Amino acid sequence: MPNTCKIVLFYLISCFLTCSASDTPKVRVSSGEIAGGYEYSYNGRKIYSFLGIPYASPPVQNYRFKEPQPVKPWLGVWNATIPGSACLGPDYTSNFKFVGQEDCLYLNVYTPKLPQDNTADDLMNVVVHIHGGAFIGGQGISYGPQYLLDINDFVYVSINYRLGVLGFATTDDDILPANNGMKDQVAALRWIKQNIVVFGGNPNSVTITGMSAGASSVHYHMISPMSNGLFNQAILQSGSAFCHWSYTENVAQKTKYIANMLGCPTNNSEDIVECLRSRPGSVIAKSFIEFMPWKYNPFSPFGPTVEVAGDEKFLPNIPEKLVPYDIPVLMSVSRDEGFDLALYAMNENGINELTDNWNEYLPHLLDYNYTISNEKLRTKISQDIKNFYFGDESISKETMSNLVKMITDRMFGYAISKAAQQIAAKNTAPVYFQEFGYSGNYSIITTVDPKSYSRGSNVTHADEIMYVLKMKNYPVHDNEEDTNMMKTMVNIWSTFIKNGVPNIGNNSEIWLPVSKNPTDPFRFIQITQQQTFEAKEQSNHGNYAFWSNLPLTEFSEVNVPEDIKIEL
Repeated sequence: MPNTCKIVLFYLISCFLTCSASDTPKVRVSSGEIAGGYEYSYNGRKIYSFLGIPYASPPVQNYRFKEPQPVKPWLGVWNATIPGSACLGPDYTSNFKFVGQEDCLYLNVYTPKLPQDNTADDLMNVVVHIHGGAFIGGQGISYGPQYLLDINDFVYVSINYRLGVLGFATTDDDILPANNGMKDQVAALRWIKQNIVVFGGNPNSVTITGMSAGASSVHYHMISPMSNGLFNQAILQSGSAFCHWSYTENVAQKTKYIANMLGCPTNNSEDIVECLRSRPGSVIAKSFIEFMPWKYNPFSPFGPTVEVAGDEKFLPNIPEKLVPYDIPVLMSVSRDEGFDLALYAMNENGINELTDNWNEYLPHLLDYNYTISNEKLRTKISQDIKNFYFGDESISKETMSNLVKMITDRMFGYAISKAAQQIAAKNTAPVYFQEFGYSGNYSIITTVDPKSYSRGSNVTHADEIMYVLKMKNYPVHDNEEDTNMMKTMVNIWSTFIKNGVPNIGNNSEIWLPVSKNPTDPFRFIQITQQQTFEAKEQSNHGNYAFWSNLPLTEFSEVNVPEDIKIEL
């Protein structure tokens, strides 16, 4: 009997013995036995849930700033009915209140069936969700499978990973290599590969999904040598590794700046890391605000970057130079991605502040202040952008749509479609793309300004995902139109997860994959307010021609601007 079959058989037998002993669902993973609980789907289907499972050792004390370490086995039964702590970062639903702890490397598993109900040949597809939050906030438990698992037999997993400075600081050498937060994600995927069979999941049929920074993470895994063989399909919502905010510049200089700010020596990497390990984790976590000069912008000052040192590199080169794995991909954007950012920028006298300080604040709002090829061009670039999107009009409530379009294009539009075209051109597997244009009763924007949203208005960043996954602190769908959209979106995901091809019923024949010729018009499906599907082609999606011609150096080394240099 092959070793793989023996392992599967062992897990099936052990789970049958433990799960049948009582009403408490129990399974045995590589580090010990765990006991879970139950939850219910949108229409009342019973789902086994195992929350707060450690997939790596706590990254605390001497393990702070280290790559994730293997989880240590435990004695007895691990209580998996309580979510593990979030990693330290801001809670976007409570005006940047900081939440979480350093001991945070946990994941959550939901399954409609445990292996005593299955055979080794009846394992279920696995869906792994990577949360968003600009690489500085968020947690896995915020996205539940109550919609997705209502009628689908999938095993659903959500994960935590280190965020902000604690997850992405680097000294650009072997003392503190980059991307520990991404290596946490890899450790979680490896844990899933090793253990998911005890929950009824097929380790050889894994779809990784993510929204915003989670989508960019998925794209990074598609090009990272560390992630090879850990998944088979990918779903990306509102993000890619080509988004300028997904790739961080000057991380080593920022790390040294924080060390200096916290009273640490900065002469060598050993002293920096040793000293920072003596500082409170919450103080370090909050320090990223030092790099957000205007209204918490740029919104992602710490995140993935190229690794120039380390034994195992997550990102050995800039994203465009790495070849994606040849797997089926489903990608999407929302129609008005930038609406929430525009609204936040405009509140509390923001219109006047931006109008009076356009050349100073726009580079922070659109995050190009530190990626200009020649700093003397900063004013010209800012004026070129203003002329392109506003012409002779001023920034006001009447030109809010211009501001939304500018932020949508810059932050999401062209970089996500460009990623789709690049993946399609290099792969034989299909890449499907959709634009979500449906505005229901609820929106993510209600956490910023409830009065600014009404049904049928803007479809902003993160509005799409609430029709596939149940978002914490948001209402369930309570009307026929929204329920129908939920069924549609769940069907798109579930058919793609099962077959690598999304299904939209009788309209499926119009949904063509992105062309493998990058000079062809960009092909996608638009989901409308009337819940119809329209096939679209655009040759300049997201105004790519304009943005690509600006003298920006988003994905290359740049000189450190004077305002974040440290005098030693």
